[in-house]
Amino acid sequence: MCQKILYVFAHPDDETFSCGGTICHFHQLGYEQILFCATRGEAGKTGNPPLCTQEELGDVRTQELKNALSILGMDRLILKNYGDGRLAVQPFSTIVDELCSVMNEIRPDRIITFPPSGISGHPDHKIIQKATLTAVQNISFPTKLYYIVIPESIARFYSSPVSFVPDEHVTEKVDVSPYHQQIAKALAAHKTQHLSVERVFPGVLSGKTGQLRKFEHFQLVVDKTS
Repeated sequence: MCQKILYVFAHPDDETFSCGGTICHFHQLGYEQILFCATRGEAGKTGNPPLCTQEELGDVRTQELKNALSILGMDRLILKNYGDGRLAVQPFSTIVDELCSVMNEIRPDRIITFPPSGISGHPDHKIIQKATLTAVQNISFPTKLYYIVIPESIARFYSSPVSFVPDEHVTEKVDVSPYHQQIAKALAAHKTQHLSVERVFPGVLSGKTGQLRKFEHFQLVVDKTS
């Protein structure tokens, strides 16, 4: 039976910024991959110069997300509209219940989301992590929950403010260097977010992939298979 992975994130582009190479990797291995994205990213920037109006941004970022997922090899998108920047004011139990329903339908072998820090500290990232963990604790089928993490040993390579974890917290790493071209194309697909792309991945939109990370790191936090 084909193994399944469920990714749970808050915004369009979270998937490419945090683990685009991993998505490519598991696509290459033949895994079925599903993304649950909680918002349409309508509160983000529209680009400089603007590529659309603020009112159009949710629709534009939805299409950008679909384009990026096609490049990375995602099989299915579950896109919700909880409100960009508004996850904290939504009924927490509603998000958890929906995630439980999605998990029970898909029955993924592994689930991947942000760590408690949200990596960047974004409040939506923190809420979706907490909701994912709570949902995993409430389901009964065997699965594994992983956080995307950044080990302290590579902190010097990051110019943007992000949260790191001790290296011993890393339980798995994926060599994503073979997928740099796909990662770069997926980042470029998020056209309205080009300012963020250039800040986090300097030069990538000009074709410079040398600064893209070679590995993506994960921490196993729940193992319901044993």
